[in-house]
Amino acid sequence: MMEYNCSAERNDTDKALSYFERVAYPPVFRLGLFFNVTALCIFCRLKRWTDMHIYMFNLLVANFLAIIFLPFRILEAFCLIKPSVLCTFLLCTQYSNMYSSIFTITAISFDQFIAVKFPFLTKALASRSKMIAISKCIFIWMIIVVICASNYGDLHQVKLQTCYDLIITEKLSSRFFFLLEILGFLIPVLIVILCSTQTIYILIRSLKHVQGRDKMERKNIAAIITANMFTFIVCFTPVHIGLLLQYVSSNDSRDFVHVFLDVSEWIATTRCCLDSIGYYFLLKRVGKRDNCSY
Repeated sequence: MMEYNCSAERNDTDKALSYFERVAYPPVFRLGLFFNVTALCIFCRLKRWTDMHIYMFNLLVANFLAIIFLPFRILEAFCLIKPSVLCTFLLCTQYSNMYSSIFTITAISFDQFIAVKFPFLTKALASRSKMIAISKCIFIWMIIVVICASNYGDLHQVKLQTCYDLIITEKLSSRFFFLLEILGFLIPVLIVILCSTQTIYILIRSLKHVQGRDKMERKNIAAIITANMFTFIVCFTPVHIGLLLQYVSSNDSRDFVHVFLDVSEWIATTRCCLDSIGYYFLLKRVGKRDNCSY
């Protein structure tokens, strides 16, 4: 059962953060819910699914996980929630959403690169592309479940000061920290940057061979991939810098780290809105070019 205390005393830093969360999270919840419900309605009307639709749907599922539990984060800004099993579940859900989004976007970037770099191979595997995409999505969730289950103790209620914050003296275990930083972020961000830049380069290089509408279409695809790459970096880099600071910092810098990590988590949460916009338009563009050679 959830217990909360609306009259709990907070220090100046925590008060400032609570005001920030009261202002910052409700718009993300409303916009995220609207955009994701709209995207879900569009998916329900699809008659033909491609591998990209499957990835996009997986991204939608991850975003819904974040959005439907976001009201607890908003409630925490008004009334402190007593650490409980529910809080551990909410933290696991928060990590699951973020890393499912990261891994899925990484898979999308890799598949886009393969599609433009090796178009004949892509056509040869077209009949199995949907099954490959489904297998990748299932594998992503299996990895996330295993990581959460094996590192459950790091998010146990006894280590929480509030529902979303660790006790000042507590730090993530080295195993969990390096999993999040290296497997969860550094490797994916390198893949996204490498694949996206190569895809953009190939698209731009191909412009001299096409004219008119086809040329404009490829420019638009390159622009959307560029925007999504930078959005990925902007949304997910700060929170991992925050986790690093939390891991190496002393109690003297606790307030700065707390503020930095809290704001970074909000930035990462905004991805729930941006995914629905950016990748939906990318799907429309790529869908028109589904069987083209670049």
